[in-house]
Amino acid sequence: MARTSLGNATGYEGPSLANGMASDLGRAMARLKHRDVRTRRRAVRTLFEHDDPSTLEAFESLLDDEDPWFVSKALDAYRQWAPSVGEGAVRTLLDHPNLDVRRAGANLLVTLGTEGKSLALHALEDEDRVVQKKAARALLGTMDDEVANALLNHASPSVRVMALKHPHLPVSSLENGLVDEAEAVRMAALEAVLHRDAPLTMDTLRPFANAGNNVVGILIWASRHAPEQVGDLADRITATDTKRLTDHLRETVSVSNDPLLQNLIGANVLVPVARWVARQDASEDDLRWWLIRNEQLPLVERSKLLERLIGRAGEPEVERQVNLLLDTELEPLIQGACENLSTAASELSP
Repeated sequence: MARTSLGNATGYEGPSLANGMASDLGRAMARLKHRDVRTRRRAVRTLFEHDDPSTLEAFESLLDDEDPWFVSKALDAYRQWAPSVGEGAVRTLLDHPNLDVRRAGANLLVTLGTEGKSLALHALEDEDRVVQKKAARALLGTMDDEVANALLNHASPSVRVMALKHPHLPVSSLENGLVDEAEAVRMAALEAVLHRDAPLTMDTLRPFANAGNNVVGILIWASRHAPEQVGDLADRITATDTKRLTDHLRETVSVSNDPLLQNLIGANVLVPVARWVARQDASEDDLRWWLIRNEQLPLVERSKLLERLIGRAGEPEVERQVNLLLDTELEPLIQGACENLSTAASELSP
């Protein structure tokens, strides 16, 4: 008795305890096939409590059980232990006739990393599109020529779309995607081209712009690769596009000599420029006053630029510019905005 107490006190677990645990697991694994449902359920709980990946093989028979509870518990076991057990466990799921089981296996492919490449390529041939897409997603992390060819030439457009999400595909693959028979693939290829700023030709992208597809993205691309085309693209901009372009300017442009901003000014795309200027400080006043005086900019936008100066009404340069405007013949909207600024300046004077 004394030895037993000493062993417990020091944390020592002798061979009998380890053997006992193994025996418990063995009995629990065997009871998964017991006729009594309650006995089988207790066995499942016991195996989960021990959290031993080596017991996973015992759950394989439950994948075919008529009771959905046991099937779900078997899938839980595979989700928990298959990544550490390895490719064989995931293959068991992917080769199963039940669709839900195969989909569960497809979800685990990404956990195998490069070791699961061959298995993921095999899963690409599954008849289920969800399994195909999950296999494709897993393969994106192991992209090589073999994988790229398998994804880009797959019969399913969804898989080809997944392939185009890979950041290191050659530009030639993106070009092929732009003329794919499936619209979803063409749109994914266009998104990839614009995101990567791929050096294609405007003729390649013009059909998309003509159809009104991502005109803003193409215009931004053109400002770097074909600035002479910005004016033509500007004619296709909608009100929604104007907002998108304005948001892009506010997020990415910090000074007015930015090439994109200058190209927009040159193409007379002034509304997004004016909305960008409205949030700038006095450093962009030259452009601000030029826009306020520019009759090609809609009156509402010119008036808003003046209204945004109310907090600076007392500045000498703002007063001077407002007085110069008031000395000319103005549209009522501009006249009213200037008078408001003049009044505000007078109230601020000592």
